[in-house]
Amino acid sequence: MLGLKSSDEQFFKLFEEAAEIIYQGASLLQSMMDKYETIEKRLDELVALEQKGDKVTDKIIDKLNKTFITPFDREDIYSIARELNEIMDSVCSTVEKMVIYEAGRPSARFKEMVNIFVRATDNVKAMVYSIRKIKDNTTAIIDLFHEITKDESLGDKVYRLGVADLFKHGKDAIEVIKWKEVFEQLETSLDRCEKVAKLIRGVVVKYA
Repeated sequence: MLGLKSSDEQFFKLFEEAAEIIYQGASLLQSMMDKYETIEKRLDELVALEQKGDKVTDKIIDKLNKTFITPFDREDIYSIARELNEIMDSVCSTVEKMVIYEAGRPSARFKEMVNIFVRATDNVKAMVYSIRKIKDNTTAIIDLFHEITKDESLGDKVYRLGVADLFKHGKDAIEVIKWKEVFEQLETSLDRCEKVAKLIRGVVVKYA
């Protein structure tokens, strides 16, 4: 089913471009947290990446509408494209909330969660690149799936600890609410990484 035709090549290239954008966005988020004083200035860079990701998603959907025979199920292609785009949207929303809320410098817990997210996006990228030769890469894809789900679970744990720290040590109720929302948005980003991983694993089950 996944023999490489010219139309297949275009789909795979677009998926890979989307995955690269997500990893770039996650890495930019990490850099912003390390140099928090640049966050507002660099938000424009993140928004530009988000817009670039939107265009790639549009290209995938346009290609899907014009292609009769696709490398795998149309529904799977659409769902993977949508969820990849949602990851980038969620990253952008995380930083936008920090800027709009004037949330201040991130805690060590939040930075830890960002690091987990970056690792998850790197694994998502590797997973996306692996679907070109899905039969050859089945074991690697399943291993990456488990790594991503492990990071999602670890992210949930850090999220809970981070929110607990907010309520335990926070002196200003408004600041606690601000950071709780920011944590939740980043958790959503990690959840979406797991969704992409599950979708790709589903493709493996069907075609490998």
